[in-house]
Amino acid sequence: MAIFDIFKKRKEKERYENKRKTKGVSESVPEKIISDKKDAKEPEKKFNLSEKSIAPDVLIGPHITEKATFLNEGNVYVFEIKPKSNKIMVKQAIKELYGVAPKKIRIINSPSKTRFFRGQKGEKSGYKKAMVYLKEGDKIEV
Repeated sequence: MAIFDIFKKRKEKERYENKRKTKGVSESVPEKIISDKKDAKEPEKKFNLSEKSIAPDVLIGPHITEKATFLNEGNVYVFEIKPKSNKIMVKQAIKELYGVAPKKIRIINSPSKTRFFRGQKGEKSGYKKAMVYLKEGDKIEV
């Protein structure tokens, strides 16, 4: 297969030279086109955790049901969260997004369920939700 790579590189080089000629730029070919694609990888950017927002990686959105609206009256808010998130991550995300410190957090994992529809078996996807308890006087606009 190495033989075909040589021809491929030649074609890429010719295409690049043709483009450069039509634009009126010098005929020097950059090394990226000649070298292998594996070598041309750019280094990954590393983010500082203090600068990056954690909320989009944890919270999906509010879980709005009849029961959840009744719980809102008692300063309990329900959010749907991503499967790998935990209580600490949820607490940080709530502080960051809403500026409120939660008093207590409970996490509930709803498993997937099989359903039958028109004689065919299907699966209803599961999800994970967090119940966020706030101090009296604190509120979240959902």
